[in-house]
Order: sequence, then C-alpha cells, then structure tokens
Amino acid sequence: MKTHVDVGLLGQTAEHQQDFMTETAIRDEGQSMPTPRGKVLGVVETRERLNEIVAALAQAGFDKITTLHGDDGVHLLERVDDFFWGDAEGPILQRHIEELKAGNFIMSVVTPSDRAEEVADIAAAHGARFLVHFGMLSNTWLKK
Repeated sequence: MKTHVDVGLLGQTAEHQQDFMTETAIRDEGQSMPTPRGKVLGVVETRERLNEIVAALAQAGFDKITTLHGDDGVHLLERVDDFFWGDAEGPILQRHIEELKAGNFIMSVVTPSDRAEEVADIAAAHGARFLVHFGMLSNTWLKK
C-alpha cells in the first residue's frame, strides 16, 4: 500500500510505504509562504518522531502533510510580513521561527475543521506539540 505524502510546503512530494519514507526538503528560493488556512500546524523535535507522525496520519487518511526545517524554514518564515487576520498570529509565527532555530520541525496537515482534534490527538500521541488549527476565520489551540 502506498500513500503519497507532500512534505514540502510548496508541493514537493515524498512516497511513504509502510516501512520506508523518503522526503524532499523544501529549499528557500525566495518564494512566499502560502497561508495555513485549513491546516493543523505543530512542532516536532526529531526526524524519527516526524516519520512516526506522518505514518500515523497517513494511516488515518491525512496525506497532505508539509514540513519546514532548518535555515530554509527560518528564512521562509522571517519573510512573512503580513499574517492572516491580525495580531493573534504574530506570536505563533515567532514561536515557529524559534522552534526552527532550535533544530525542530514545523509540520502542517491539511485538515477539515471537523477533524482537527483527531489530527492533534494523533500527532500529540507521537510527540508533536504546540498544535494549532487555522480555520477559515479563526485559530484554535488544540494542544500546547
């Protein structure tokens, strides 16, 4: 059984099989970040945990997962100058930049609003933290 998992914020794809996952890391090429509307974002500390989370989410039917990591992720987020609805997102953005500088991963999962808690529960069970859902008109903290 194959599941295609998008692991780059701008559409790079990776193929995930039950025992094997490859990833194409997103590179900063001066592009702009898309808004995270309709996504759950979270912080993951290690590649191993990220692989576990991706596999568990794919098994639950969530196969549109993107990640940022390292200096490329920092540079991409540092260029975000106008967030989505107002000042509430600024602290989230700053926290994500700090987490990337600390060597962590930022993951993003395309999620319908009615399944956001499910994504958060699965991701948290495998070590993700600081999970927030960006809905169409509001943000919801799911797990800190």
